[in-house]
Amino acid sequence: MGLIASLKAGIEKIKNIFITDEIATASMIMAAWVTAADGEIKESEIEETENFIKEADEFKDLDKKPLTKLYRKWCDKFIKDPEDAVVHALMEIHPLKDKPEGISALHVAVKIARSDGDFCEAEQKVVTRACHYLGVDAEKIKNYHE
Repeated sequence: MGLIASLKAGIEKIKNIFITDEIATASMIMAAWVTAADGEIKESEIEETENFIKEADEFKDLDKKPLTKLYRKWCDKFIKDPEDAVVHALMEIHPLKDKPEGISALHVAVKIARSDGDFCEAEQKVVTRACHYLGVDAEKIKNYHE
């Protein structure tokens, strides 16, 4: 098995980890952060993400209402005070540092970011920063989703 095939198989295995509340929470936080990456959050972006949350297989076993509520809460934080929101977001996702659950949360966040068909440079920078913070190779995450 080649390196790429091996990497994809390993990532697929990690992605199939049961989505826990901890992973779902981190995913919502990172999704809000990515949504705010360009400096603004449009209601249409929030609605698209909420629809994704409601329909995504990753969340099929979870109550969607608390997830969408948490996502909106974090979007509000990023709108009101982006710098403070980033600090608190990093504190919230810190428990997933160097754990497979961190990779799972990143995968979900990237999937949400790409759900609108656009994964702009600002969004990629947010994902890269979150990857570095969580001890994950950003290129592996971004390349896997291409």
